[in-house]
Amino acid sequence: MIERVKSEILKKFGEDLVYTKDCKFLADTICEETGSRISTTTIRRLFGFLKSNTIPGKYTLNILATYLGYKDWEHFSNYWETQPKAEVAPKESWTDFYNKAISFSTDTFNFISGQSGIPFQAVSPRLEAEKRIEKFLSSKNSALAFIAPGGCGKSSMIAKWFERKWLNKKNEDVVLFLNASLMISFLNSDFKLENWLQDQLKFAQKDSLKYFLKHPEACESKIIFVIDALDEVTYDNMKLERLFLQLKQFVLNFKDSSKVKLILTSRNTTWQKFALPFVAQSNALKECWYDLNDDSEKINEANLAPLNQKEIQRVFDKTLNLHYAPNVSIEDLTYHQKTVLSNPFFLELFIKLYSPNKIHKLNKSYELIHEYIKNKVHYSRFSEEKVDILYAILDLIGHGKDGTAAKKLELRERFPVHLKTAGDYYSAYQELLSYGIITEYISTNKKNNYCKYVKITNETLFETLIGISLIENNDGVNFELIKRVDTEYAGFELKNRLISYLLESSFLSGKHLELKNLFELSDDTISAPCVLETIFNSPIHNEKYKLDLIEHLAENKKSEKIFSKAFSDTLNLQENSKAVLEIFAKNGATRNLRIRSLGLLLISAIFSYDSDKADAYYHDLSKEEVDTSCTGFTIAVRLAAVLMYNHFIGNDSDDIELLKLFYYREMSYMKYAESNSNLDGDFEIILCMALTYMESYHKVLQLVDDAEHLYKSEGDGNWSSNYKLLQCYKIFAQYSLGMNIEKEQVDYLLSCKSEINSSQNYYLQIYYNSFLSTCYLENNDVQRVEEFFNKAIELSEFANYHSCTTSLYRKMARFYNGINEKTKEQICIAEETRLLKKYASSYTLEALLV
Repeated sequence: MIERVKSEILKKFGEDLVYTKDCKFLADTICEETGSRISTTTIRRLFGFLKSNTIPGKYTLNILATYLGYKDWEHFSNYWETQPKAEVAPKESWTDFYNKAISFSTDTFNFISGQSGIPFQAVSPRLEAEKRIEKFLSSKNSALAFIAPGGCGKSSMIAKWFERKWLNKKNEDVVLFLNASLMISFLNSDFKLENWLQDQLKFAQKDSLKYFLKHPEACESKIIFVIDALDEVTYDNMKLERLFLQLKQFVLNFKDSSKVKLILTSRNTTWQKFALPFVAQSNALKECWYDLNDDSEKINEANLAPLNQKEIQRVFDKTLNLHYAPNVSIEDLTYHQKTVLSNPFFLELFIKLYSPNKIHKLNKSYELIHEYIKNKVHYSRFSEEKVDILYAILDLIGHGKDGTAAKKLELRERFPVHLKTAGDYYSAYQELLSYGIITEYISTNKKNNYCKYVKITNETLFETLIGISLIENNDGVNFELIKRVDTEYAGFELKNRLISYLLESSFLSGKHLELKNLFELSDDTISAPCVLETIFNSPIHNEKYKLDLIEHLAENKKSEKIFSKAFSDTLNLQENSKAVLEIFAKNGATRNLRIRSLGLLLISAIFSYDSDKADAYYHDLSKEEVDTSCTGFTIAVRLAAVLMYNHFIGNDSDDIELLKLFYYREMSYMKYAESNSNLDGDFEIILCMALTYMESYHKVLQLVDDAEHLYKSEGDGNWSSNYKLLQCYKIFAQYSLGMNIEKEQVDYLLSCKSEINSSQNYYLQIYYNSFLSTCYLENNDVQRVEEFFNKAIELSEFANYHSCTTSLYRKMARFYNGINEKTKEQICIAEETRLLKKYASSYTLEALLV
């Protein structure tokens, strides 16, 4: 109250006390108004001009109160105690607050980026997760959580988001990026989250952060709190509960504020302890969370997606492909490898262990899993206890035949995983939980009672451990083991993945020839995508064994089904696929297999400037006429390949083949009718691609018009995607025939981007991007021209279509000449010349301009 009276005296006096004479003037003024004298020394002591540890006496306080218009000091005190207290605005400005937060957040970023297993600039942004954050920030919700097991890249994702949004460009929002492990020393009984947050910023005025939080009008933008790695705070359940109660209160305090947002990251087990008691069972709190799963049974599921193939390839390009040749491509990896590397921890492990001389080992997905098991289980603390626990879980569930999760109660009967004082099993169990190797969750059992279950979190690790156990119990891998698994696991989802694992193990051990009996396995097994990828694309130590095996398989008529699944309606060929196709082209058991293989190889050779191989493929293909045994896709591929060869290389007239076009189309659609398949325009799409590159635009228009009138029916949903692709070809042809392209048509092309990208047709994708660059070229929009040109070049170089790459550089050289960009023009000319010298031999594709 003394500070209050001093403040009110200065307000009435009208000025601050700066000099001693000001104190004397104030004392005289008080005396004049009240008739009572206060000495200058008392005034000087009251306002700090003289040091004093005493407070004014009752007589002095009564005079001061009278000067302010009150009866006495008691009257003054009673009045101000009943008045609402006005909060003092912080000394820090919003700019000071922003800068302090960025400085603190940068320290957290540096800590996380420094722990990355690969250079942090090579870490791929998680764009889908970042989109989720942006949607949350623009929503009415106040909290968001990213939940995933250890090693899934939660911290890296958040750090990359902070780097892109704040370090690389100015963002108006204030972000306070915190590592939850900093809380460990503060989680005592009087822990308050807001006080702890305030202390981290070290404001000159203690309550600055609280002021901004409670006064949204003072905030110039959002305040985003990011608390990373809740699971690393403590394993003490009491302290965790204390923290969760504070988080609950924090979210509720600011649930109606549009300025305060909270983002958390946590492993599944820690989140479960928070979500079940504090979120799922409280409607008021549940409504605060963005995109929260309402099903309590599924709260344990991760909501941070694995790395996609584009993100994995970006990491390869920023790490391995800077140092090694040939480049490592995601397209060359098997199903298991892609699945394993979608986990950032395994991807980092792959990068660390990679070297060209042991690629045959590291390219095995299970070799990475073995490294993981070695590092996180066998070479870690309590290793024997961890092995016991993992194999006990597998045994309790019949190695996958009795489900994927064991009852914790049954596990406790084998090992004291629940008792702190009973040896190291408790500690081993807690470490397996902490890193996300195993997961606990609560669900109902067969008797509809609640029960706690334990499962091995990572699906690939789970299946690998089963595979290791099967091989150990069988004294090694052989075909009899594979057949037994095919029988015993019939009807189980994991059967085909287990067989894929056993096949890879067999390949690595050199036991290939006994696998020639693969057709003794069930049809659903040998046609499963994961099994086919293992057979065709698995990098085997001795490649000759692999090719011998595929040659044997090609000679069996059942290989028709395998081939159709492995190369289902795709025109794109990777280098490792060509060797397989050449075997099927030579030794295929059916005419359909041989023709389809030769057709795909011939088209690829034409675009790759490989004239010698193109001549050889055409020679063999000309001996194979299509008949009623061929599928519609095979018929279309053969015709497209023959037309393009005659046009670009053979210098023969293609009139006869063009006359046959509509005959072949009828034959193709008869095959669709036989198989009760819908007519979806696949034949036209393949032929439109060939005819577009051949500049037979009238035929393109005729094919599209015929398809629309003959095959498309109203409300036919199966036509939607192919219909869009054919409309794109129609626009290409109309423009090339001299018709004007309206803005609406360009917009339509842009709207078809997703269909184009998912079409499994690099030829179309390259032409599409090149065509759009042409559209923007006419408007002199240099930025968009270069954007689509670069995309076309990227696709063309990736696919090794040297003819397209050459013509793209020629096209851009002409563009840069037209806008007087001489340096860029010379670069394009030099690249074109280099490609022609390196790849073009007996012919050049002058007409193949994209």
